[in-house]
Amino acid sequence: MAQPYNSRLGRFQVDQIRGCAPFTVNITNTNLSGNGGCTSGLPCFMQYDSSIPPSQCAATTCGQNLLQATYTQPGTYKLSVTYPSNATGADDIIITVDPYGPPTFDIYTCAGDQVSINITDKSYDKYNIDFNNDGTVDKTIPSGNNQTANFTYGAAGNYNISVQGQKVSAAPNCTPKVQSFTALNALPIPILKSLSAIDASTLKLAFSHQINIEYKGEIAFNNASNFQVYQTLYAVDTMIAANLGVDANYYCFRLSSFDPCANTNVYSPPICSQKFSLALVSSSDQLAWQTSSTGINSINVNRNNSLLTTLPATSTSYNDNAVVCQTKYCYQLIGNYASGVTSTSLTKCGVAFNSTPPTPITNTSAVVNDSQVDLSWVQDPAFTTPTYNVFRAAIGESFAIKDVSTSAKYTDTDYGTGGYCYMINYTDNCNNKSGNGLVSCPIRLLAGLDHLNNVSLNWSDYKGWNQGVKTYTLQKYFQPGQAPQTIYVGPDSTFSDSQQDQVNQVVYYKVTATANENGIAASVSNEVKVIKHISLSYPTAFNPESKVGANRAFFVKGFYVSSMKLQVFDRWGSLVFVSDKDETWDGKKDGTAMPDATYVWTADGMDFIGKSFSRTGVVVLIRK
Repeated sequence: MAQPYNSRLGRFQVDQIRGCAPFTVNITNTNLSGNGGCTSGLPCFMQYDSSIPPSQCAATTCGQNLLQATYTQPGTYKLSVTYPSNATGADDIIITVDPYGPPTFDIYTCAGDQVSINITDKSYDKYNIDFNNDGTVDKTIPSGNNQTANFTYGAAGNYNISVQGQKVSAAPNCTPKVQSFTALNALPIPILKSLSAIDASTLKLAFSHQINIEYKGEIAFNNASNFQVYQTLYAVDTMIAANLGVDANYYCFRLSSFDPCANTNVYSPPICSQKFSLALVSSSDQLAWQTSSTGINSINVNRNNSLLTTLPATSTSYNDNAVVCQTKYCYQLIGNYASGVTSTSLTKCGVAFNSTPPTPITNTSAVVNDSQVDLSWVQDPAFTTPTYNVFRAAIGESFAIKDVSTSAKYTDTDYGTGGYCYMINYTDNCNNKSGNGLVSCPIRLLAGLDHLNNVSLNWSDYKGWNQGVKTYTLQKYFQPGQAPQTIYVGPDSTFSDSQQDQVNQVVYYKVTATANENGIAASVSNEVKVIKHISLSYPTAFNPESKVGANRAFFVKGFYVSSMKLQVFDRWGSLVFVSDKDETWDGKKDGTAMPDATYVWTADGMDFIGKSFSRTGVVVLIRK
């Protein structure tokens, strides 16, 4: 039953103040404060919505249509009663109409004719649950995360469950959601359909699901006994197992019907994937796999989507000797379980061959050009090939295929700043693969600069030639494309360039390697750009009246200075000299000789490459 709610001034009463649309409110008492209420002699004005005019009403004549209002739209309304006496005036109460619809919830089947529901909705403050949909609330639970309620039916069968949401201080008139449910005495054993390898990291388990059953998918690694829960499944008929190593392991799965009331499970038989590999040898494709034979009746080996042979359940390998050179074959395993359940492996493909592998690549040259490297190699002319496989690895890492080239050269356009090595192999016209070629590592030239502008250069030894490097030639130049100067030729991989250059702030270096073996193209390093530091010189003291020519003026000069502003300040911070024309200070300010003292100077400027610099110091003016 609804409790009465008093108006703001306590003069009238209504039966409800909050509910869902459509929402009906009744004025139950207009004489709450003993003021006489609304009578035929002293009628009142009722206004249920500020958007419509008030209606006159007396307690004996107003009728149901004026003492009752139905709100069809969500919102907040002011219900007011204006009394005829000026002494009493109008009184009002706020009516709230909520927009919320039927709440959402999930139903889970339990054994023993039980049910468990999980309220997923959070729109309401509480939920009234009628497990038989007979108008009687069996349980009321508050709103929150994972709010559940269990119920036991008298017998197995079909039922309807009703859940109605309700706000605090609101009428229980919101539309409930009704869902059908079948109570079971015992949970069914899950029925598996298939297990399929989608890719090298993903398996897909398909099964027949029953409505309102919560399933637990379990996984075991390289066995069919040590299972652990992998996923909780509800209202789906597949489970995707991702981030696996399908090529490195086999995985077994089982599915259980989960009873959330008793926290028990009913399990299906297991089904397992295959750790499947294909090895190509001369005139034979060799298949090998690992899996659990538990529950398997037989294994089908398919080749190019057709059945090749059927093997016993305990088989772990098969050699296909009926192969033709240059022909591509794709193999797939299908494990056959009871009741038509199947487990399908990844597809493994290879091209059959039947001759000796060709000679590996033993001489590869590398020329670094900006952020790319040009590779070229020498191949045994006794073999021909349509393509070469180019592998790349960061130094110290494993090689991975980078690209395929149709000639004995390749340009790696994303070489960047380097740090990679390369390896070439190829397949001849009968698809015979060569061994991996000699690893080729381009020369990486590095440069360091000390405070005296001495350049230290070191480079990695070139790798990629069968008989090694004969000499390294180090060259430098001052503009890209300029004819270089050779500053070193020899076997070492370090050099110090201490030659001082007051003109060129920027210098470039490259190293070229020459092979011991004739007929091999040279290998060239990356270009290194060195920007030398500006070098300023200045006296720490000067005497404008000195009889000797030196130190009669103060100056700041240096190499690679494009422009500079020199300022001198006295001990109180007053500017006594400024110049941006490479001038010296003679110890005067505006023609007047400054006294002997220590002065602070600042030099701010720009070097040849447009980089700003700032220096500061002190100088002592001495006239005695």
